[in-house]
This record gives sequence, C-alpha cells and structure tokens, in this order.
Amino acid sequence: MTASAKGGLEVHSAPRATGPVRGAFLPPGSKSLTQRFMMLAALAEGSSTIDHPLDSADTRALGAGLATLGASVRWPERGPLVIRGVDGTFPGFGNLDAVDGGTPARFLMAAACLASGSSVLDGSARLRQRPMQDGVSILNSLGATLKQSTSAQLPITITPTQEFRKGGSCRIPAAASSQFISALALIGPWLTRGVEVRLEGEQPSLSYIDLTVHCLRKVGAAAAWRASEGVLRVEPTRLKAFHVAIEPDASSAAYGLALAAIMPGSEVTVAGLPRSSHQPDMAVFDALVELGAVDCSTAGGSAIRYGSRLNGGVLDASRWPDGSLAVMAAAAFASAPVEIRGLSTLAGKESDRIEAMGAWLQAAGATVECGGDWIRVDGRSLHDRQIVVDPRNDHRIAMSAAVAGAARGGVRISDPACVGKSWPGFWPAWQRLVAGFGGST
Repeated sequence: MTASAKGGLEVHSAPRATGPVRGAFLPPGSKSLTQRFMMLAALAEGSSTIDHPLDSADTRALGAGLATLGASVRWPERGPLVIRGVDGTFPGFGNLDAVDGGTPARFLMAAACLASGSSVLDGSARLRQRPMQDGVSILNSLGATLKQSTSAQLPITITPTQEFRKGGSCRIPAAASSQFISALALIGPWLTRGVEVRLEGEQPSLSYIDLTVHCLRKVGAAAAWRASEGVLRVEPTRLKAFHVAIEPDASSAAYGLALAAIMPGSEVTVAGLPRSSHQPDMAVFDALVELGAVDCSTAGGSAIRYGSRLNGGVLDASRWPDGSLAVMAAAAFASAPVEIRGLSTLAGKESDRIEAMGAWLQAAGATVECGGDWIRVDGRSLHDRQIVVDPRNDHRIAMSAAVAGAARGGVRISDPACVGKSWPGFWPAWQRLVAGFGGST
C-alpha cells in the first residue's frame, strides 16, 4: 500500500489481490457490544472487566464521557478494560464531547440524566448535523430536562431530575435511530420503576434493540422485548460488577467476507465470531449467501467461500443497514443488478451513506440508482481505470472502497485514517489479508 500527499491530504492506494484470498480475518471487538457493556459497567456496583474491547475513537469518546460523569475507566495496554461503576448515580457532571460518535452521543445523553448536576453534550460539526431531537423528546417525556441551545442538533444541556429517576412508561413514534431506545433501556435497571417503552409506527434497526436486551440479560438485568407488539420492558435491578468477553466486530468482518464472495477461489474465516452471534450485521452472511456465496462456517468461526459470480437480487437490509455497505461493494461485481432496501437511517450516519456509496461506485463505472431508503447497483459496466474515493470522514465508506480496490485495483482513498473510528488497525490487517497472510488486529 502506497501513500502520497494531494493538496495536503494523505491518499492511500488500496492493495490489490493478485489471486484468491484465503485465510483468517480478525477484526477487533464489536463496537456495538463494547459500548453497551461500557454503559452497564459504568452504572453497576464495583469494578467490571471487559475482555477484547474495541479501542477506537468512538469507544474512547464514550469512555471519556463516562469518566467525566464519575465512572473510572481504565484502558489497558494489554488485557481487559476495567470500569469501576457508580452504583446507579453518577457523582460527576460537566462537558461531554462525543466527537464524531452517534452512539456515544446518544448513550451519554441518557447517562447524564442520572448525574448529580447539569452537563452539556456536544461533538464535531458533522455530529451536530446528525439526528438527536428524538432522544431529547424521549427523555423529556419521562421527566428529564434536556434543552437544545441552537437550531443545531447539538449542543444539548441535560439537567437530571428526581421525576426522571422514577422511570415509568413512554410511547415512542418512529424514531430516527434505535440508539435512543437502546440508551434508555441501558439505564432502565437504575430507574425506580424500571422503564417500559411502547413503539408506534415503523422503527429503524430493531435488531439493535435485540442486541441491547441480550446485553442486559447477560449481566443479570431483567429485560423483555416483545418485538411483535413493539413493547420493551426493563425491570429495576441493582446490578453488580461483571466480566464479559467481546466477540469480533461483525460490521468490520463484513468487508473481508464480501471480498471472499467476489474473488474466485477465495475463502475468509473470522475466528471467534459464532454464526449464532446476536450482532445485527451477521445478516451480511445471509445476504452474500443469497447472492451466491457459500457459508462454510464451523464451530470455530464464521466463514464465507466463493461459490460463483454473484447473482442479482433484491435484499431487505432494514435490520442491518450498516452492513449493507459491504454488500453494495460486492454487488458491483455481480452478474446482474442488486437492489438493497430498508436504508432509511443511512443519510444520518457519519456521511449520507447512500449518496457517498453511489458516488464512488459510479466513478468506478457501475450504474447506480437510489432513493431515500434504497440503492440499486449494476456493476456490469465496471471499468478498471484509477479512481480516488473521498470517504467523507466515514470509516465504512473507506472500508467498502477497500473491497473494490482488492478486486479491481486502481482505487485510491483519501483520508484513510478515518477508519480509526471503529478499527485503527484496519489498513495493516487488510494488507495482510489481501496479500494472503491473514488480517488481524
């Protein structure tokens, strides 16, 4: 992989595979799981340990915010992340900087409602544009006092109240992100009456509520999610310190699996990632198999093998919208158009992901059509001329372009360091995988 400077911005050439890609691909710990267990550990009584946590920009931002609120967060050079919790009430308060992280912002918004004083939540210019109003409305409906000081989504002043500490029930119309619901559920055990949420209308990414309930139950909380009725209930529970191990990140693993699905003779294994994992982006496996790849997972890990050139088809990614970017990249190498629906949340991510993906896929020669919640990729006109992909400070855009770079060559990526949001070691790991040595953290 080579690097150069263009107008002061670093540009990397994505490595090209010269033959079948066969080997292990080991992403760091799941971002979604790490952040959920960090929240629970910060509120539990005693010191909890989290093995194989993801150490990235997002998790660091969440950890810094939880430390400002009064939890002790010790990042290891090696070994587990250790968090000493506050037994339900944060003794601190202050300025909370979520940087670029949507999940840290939404989780800290809820956590600050259990603090001892008022906090101000803010973040980067892009984060100030991302949806936050639904979270403000949800928390205020339970008695908290959250105020937005400008027309931007952030900053928000959060003032805890005794009324909010009582908990109770609320109704939530269609929300811009399921993260607001997860954030409320994660603090639910420390509300006097727990919390009951009744969802109304179409909700995005409900699979992440499944994941949140899984995490709550794993550490001893009583949580019930009746998806068919749209009812989530978390009982009051005084949680003690716990020890958990984090699985490899399925969202990051998806890019290695997508590469295996489009490169003849390839097979990529993600060791330690069970096929039965609750991570929503495990659905990428099913999508790739539906398009023609072969699932060759074993008890030791999840794996995809090249079967034949991918077919076209129509996929519903409403339960795994983030994972859809890896499938979009693979779709550019299919024998017929691939249409992916259920993408209504992607415009409000680190970038407008439908628009950003469409831009670089078209630059690579694919024919792309898209709407507010769908994209159709026809790669039969793909060319091999050099392109430069601007990931728009979005880690998943950069990773998706790496798939095309490995398969067709000629892909250069500006701002490659944006992958640090979820996987600081992505490029060395990707280089090893493409070169045939296996990719790991």
